[in-house]
Amino acid sequence: MMATATPRPGGRSARVQQAVHEAVRALLEEHGGDRAALSVPVVAERAGVNSSTIYRRWGDLPRLLAAVASNRMLPEQVEDTGTLEGDMQAWFVPYVEEFSSSLGRQVLRDMLADGAVTRDYFALMQGHVEEIRNLARARGETAPAAQEIIDVVVAPVIYRILFNHESAPELRVRDRIARLLRPEETSADPED
Repeated sequence: MMATATPRPGGRSARVQQAVHEAVRALLEEHGGDRAALSVPVVAERAGVNSSTIYRRWGDLPRLLAAVASNRMLPEQVEDTGTLEGDMQAWFVPYVEEFSSSLGRQVLRDMLADGAVTRDYFALMQGHVEEIRNLARARGETAPAAQEIIDVVVAPVIYRILFNHESAPELRVRDRIARLLRPEETSADPED
C-alpha cells in the first residue's frame, strides 16, 4: 500500500510534497480542471522533480491526485467562533462550497479512487469534528456525538454532491446544522 500521509514539517520530503502539490493545483487551474492534461512527467517538470520521485512516493497519477485532493480539502485547523453552531458552519460551509463545484466533485472522485487516502481523509475529518466538539464542551455547550454529526450533516451532503451534483445553496448546510443542534426548533424537510 502506498503511503500518502503528510511528512514531517520541513526537510526535503516536505519541500517535494509542497512543490508537487502546487504543480498539480496550478496545472489543473490552467487547464480548467481537465485532468487529461496532466501526466506524471508534466507534473514532475512543473514541480522541478524527477518523475521517479512521484512514482516512488505516490505510485501513479490517480493516487497523486487523491493525495493532493485530501490535503487541499480540509482546513488545517478549526476556527473558534464562540458557538458550536458557528464553529460547525465555519468548518463545513466552505468545505461544501469547494466540493460542490465541478472541480471539487472531480477532486472528491479522485480521492475515492484510493481507499488509503479516503481512510486517512475520514480520520482527519473525524479529528476536526472532535476538535469542534472539544471547543464546544470547553465553553459549556452540549455537542452531539462525532458520529451523529457525520451521519446527519456530513455524509448526506457528500452523497448528494457526488450522486446528485447539488450545489452549495441546494444543500442548505446551515439548515442541516441547525436541525441537528436544535431539532425542537426546526421542522424536518421531507426531501432530506
